[in-house]
Amino acid sequence: MSDKDNKDDLNQQSIEELRRAVAQADAIADMKSNFLATMSHEIRTPMQSIYGLLELIADEKPNEKIASMVGTAQQSASGLLEILDDILDIAKMDADKMELDVFEVPVRMLVRGTLEALAVKVHGVSIEMKDDIEKDVPFVVIGDPKRLRQIIMNLVGNALKFTEKGSVTVRVTKNVQIIGTKETGLALRFEVIDTGIGMSKGVCDKLFGSFTQADNTTARKYGGTGLGLSISKKLVELMGGEIGVESEEGKGSTFWFEIPTTEVGTDTTTTELPSLDGISVISVEDHPQGAKEIVNSLRSMGANIESCPTYKEGLELVKRRPFDVGIIDQGLPDGLGLDLIKEIMEIRPYMGLIMYTVRDDVGLSHSLQALGVKYLTKPASRTGLGEAVKNASRKATRVNIEGPTKLLIAEDTDSVRDILGRQLEKLGVDADFVLNGKEALKALETGKYGILITDLHMPEMDGYELVETLRQKEEGADSHFPIMVLTADVQMAQREVYLRHGFDECLLKPVSLGQLRGLLYRWGLLSEEETEQKSLEQDNVETDTTRTDGDSPPAIDLAAMKEQMGAVDNDAIEMLHMFIDMTQPLIKKIQTAQTGDDFHNLMEAAHSLKGSARSACCNVLGNLAAKLQDDANAQKPSENLVNEIAQEFERVKEAVKTLKAA
Repeated sequence: MSDKDNKDDLNQQSIEELRRAVAQADAIADMKSNFLATMSHEIRTPMQSIYGLLELIADEKPNEKIASMVGTAQQSASGLLEILDDILDIAKMDADKMELDVFEVPVRMLVRGTLEALAVKVHGVSIEMKDDIEKDVPFVVIGDPKRLRQIIMNLVGNALKFTEKGSVTVRVTKNVQIIGTKETGLALRFEVIDTGIGMSKGVCDKLFGSFTQADNTTARKYGGTGLGLSISKKLVELMGGEIGVESEEGKGSTFWFEIPTTEVGTDTTTTELPSLDGISVISVEDHPQGAKEIVNSLRSMGANIESCPTYKEGLELVKRRPFDVGIIDQGLPDGLGLDLIKEIMEIRPYMGLIMYTVRDDVGLSHSLQALGVKYLTKPASRTGLGEAVKNASRKATRVNIEGPTKLLIAEDTDSVRDILGRQLEKLGVDADFVLNGKEALKALETGKYGILITDLHMPEMDGYELVETLRQKEEGADSHFPIMVLTADVQMAQREVYLRHGFDECLLKPVSLGQLRGLLYRWGLLSEEETEQKSLEQDNVETDTTRTDGDSPPAIDLAAMKEQMGAVDNDAIEMLHMFIDMTQPLIKKIQTAQTGDDFHNLMEAAHSLKGSARSACCNVLGNLAAKLQDDANAQKPSENLVNEIAQEFERVKEAVKTLKAA
């Protein structure tokens, strides 16, 4: 054999070894991605029970101590869900399944909104947050606003974590230094500059790896999973850009990324806008420019829209007439958007609601998810805002089904069945449960059921096989049986995915009461007329909180109580005694917070008192608490008001003692 033949054999052998190594590396990567996705999915399943039970406990209006523990547990559950979302992002990117959306990105609104959302982290700390966007940077470019926001949030959040004083600045320029601009003619450089502790070159070199932190000491002191920078790097690379860091110990850090993009004129759009013809919308937004953009965008899509800047005006408009959809900002001048949303849900339980805010708050996000409310972060593209309104409008999404409407649920996990059963009982909806797909097929043969909700992973026959079997039976027929998938798989919740598998809708575990209510309404199992009027007549008269000893409104509004409870009977009086017992420690908490200038706890306690007092028809006390909440939010002195609340509570206690059943 010649030397040439030997070399050819060696080359061929090397190529085969290389191919095997590449195949082995790909297999390991696939195994890792599948493991992460499966782990996240399996953890979300028990979270159905945890989060669902916490929600039901909170809804039972427990005493202050239990309510505090439930709140802490809900925050921890939200934190776990946030970590699961990060792990899923890593899994999707490793498996090349992450896809970017292409929308318009208003650059200045994106940067300033992100800084505004993170401002809560520096409250009471001497850190200045600034933006520095050069004049020649276009106002609108092409990109994925959600993922760009995620990158900036990760980088700014990381900078804040390691900066005790000084500043954090987000700088945007067209002066790219790494990537070229030949393909699109435009590229942007984003820099996050901090005056924090800085890092050595060795730390900088390894910083963008998954689960990597500066060192063990930093991990213990500053916490975090180490996923944020890794995810940011993968997202930037997915956008065709590059990311890096420049730092020196003791002299701060500059994290930067550069991406290619394209400028868009502010009067054009890159995608087809949804039709909102005939949909009525109320926008509660106090920033004039933001309100103008919402109104102009939605009117251009055919919506009928009214706008107002305050909590009070928004509530009055909703009381006067129904809207299909409400778009509510969180930071209103006279209250929180979340509180307004809860009040609107009492008055108009079937009105679609969207929280549209600069805040990127996981706890707030999951609170809204529990209410069945869409959480939309600013800035959204025109298409994104329009789609959110269209999807929130029950008018646009309601389905009228013919025949039976009884609900059948296929679910093999005991705890999930228990939670769903309790939720459905609370909503007044009758349902039957089966343990797997085979039992579901047998039950459906009776003709008693009009809707099926099914889990995906069940013994004997899973949800995939079940829906496939039912769709095959429908081939050639005119009828279509509605089937909803119940799953912990986040990817399945994407509309194009569940429709492709034959499902009509998706319920993502953990299922909230609000999500379930919305689905049952859309598919005709709940009626708007049954509950729409219930709260319209309540709390229509504002009680004057400035009172004199000789001219005071009643401590308990018995007329309102009769409307609410049906009669002032023994049950109503027992409820008032419970209110007194639960409120006594809350008054002490308010007094303690006021003495210590603890405005945060003062605001939270006043908010709790406002809701409970008004529910107990103690309107004077409730209105005093509302004023205290506003003052605490503005960090205004409140000693006199706290004393007045204590006096009013004593008046309520005396009134309860004298009550007798009518």
